[in-house]
Amino acid sequence: MIKFLVKGQNIETLEHEIIAADQIAFVKVHFAFDNSWKPLHKVVQFTQDESTYNRVLGTEETSCLLPSELLAGTVKMSLFGYDAASSETVRATTVVKTLHIRPSGFEGENSNVPPTPDLYQQLLQKISEKSKDGRSAFEIAVEHGFVGTETEWLESLRGTDGKDGLPGKDGADGLPGRDGTNGKNGVDGKNGTDGISGSDGKSAYIIAVEHGFSGTENEWLQSLKGKDGITPDMSDYATKADIAELQEQIRQISAISYISVFESDSDALQKYGDSIYTYYNDGYRSLAGFAENYPHFCSAENNYALYFNQNDFSWAGTVFVIFLTPIAISADMHLLLSYLVGASENAIFYLVKKTDKTGAELAQYIYEEIKAENALQLSFQWLYSDNFVSVMQSLGNVPNGEYYLAFKGTSDNSHPMVKSIKFMKE
Repeated sequence: MIKFLVKGQNIETLEHEIIAADQIAFVKVHFAFDNSWKPLHKVVQFTQDESTYNRVLGTEETSCLLPSELLAGTVKMSLFGYDAASSETVRATTVVKTLHIRPSGFEGENSNVPPTPDLYQQLLQKISEKSKDGRSAFEIAVEHGFVGTETEWLESLRGTDGKDGLPGKDGADGLPGRDGTNGKNGVDGKNGTDGISGSDGKSAYIIAVEHGFSGTENEWLQSLKGKDGITPDMSDYATKADIAELQEQIRQISAISYISVFESDSDALQKYGDSIYTYYNDGYRSLAGFAENYPHFCSAENNYALYFNQNDFSWAGTVFVIFLTPIAISADMHLLLSYLVGASENAIFYLVKKTDKTGAELAQYIYEEIKAENALQLSFQWLYSDNFVSVMQSLGNVPNGEYYLAFKGTSDNSHPMVKSIKFMKE
């Protein structure tokens, strides 16, 4: 499973895994939404080359399947959402997240790949499913983006009325009879022909059939009704269970907090210059001092990310990064990293228990504890990505306490660039 956090207009990766092509209904994409997205009707959009595939989440669902039509290569993913309850038009969007699909070893036929339903078909499916809960088609239409009253919605289902036929022309008057005592009556003129009747407007049922509905007119009428044919009051739209679940999800999202030990930005050297140390061939240095001697490691060209590059360190140079700020760690916390790397590679993060040392003396103490194998080790793997990804490492097996964090990067094929390091607490 792949997990993302949708926060405002940004998509952050929480759990990442390699995606192979040729899968069918196998890869699930899960989303955690912040409070601003909770009430919205949500749609996930996947685009590859000129093709776009949509997955409807609605207001309740938080996961969908990756479209089976996607091929090996890059895929752009984004979300959009609508607030049907708002008195004005509200549309939320996100920036694009790039996914990478790798070739698989599958050599069979792909002719039986089921197509991803379009938005209209998915809407009809949701109407079919949700009408069992007693909700009217109007309520479901509102949930899926319709703005207007129920009368306006019903009017939108009607076909346009046929035009009236043109009236026939009156026949010409008969000629008057000759002069005489009783002249003959003139012959009556012929009645004009009736105008052609206008064609009837299409019924809502016919329109539904044209747009994919399969069934009789009576079945279609039943699909518009709630249970027992009763349209429920809008105030009963959400059940108590729905509300309880929503409140729990909101509580979980709102309870998330972060402790940042590094975040790339223009003030990174001022902010972390003395609280982060490095160990390299020439000894211990503060981040500020290290950046002066190795100008590509934390610089403006990469928005001051930590970059284990070959310009500064040649091939396979190893740099330890040591954070001097102690973090109070508990079992419900996660280590959250945002980075890009040139190749997947195993790595280790280290946790060293707090001591009363400071500055360069503390940096040396942490490094020597690591070398003496007195530090807790967190097994980790850099995952190849040519753009920044965020991954999460559980701290469930770490005993509660205060620790210093350290890790190393190597200027080999991986040459990682680290944008941020945070501890996340739920």
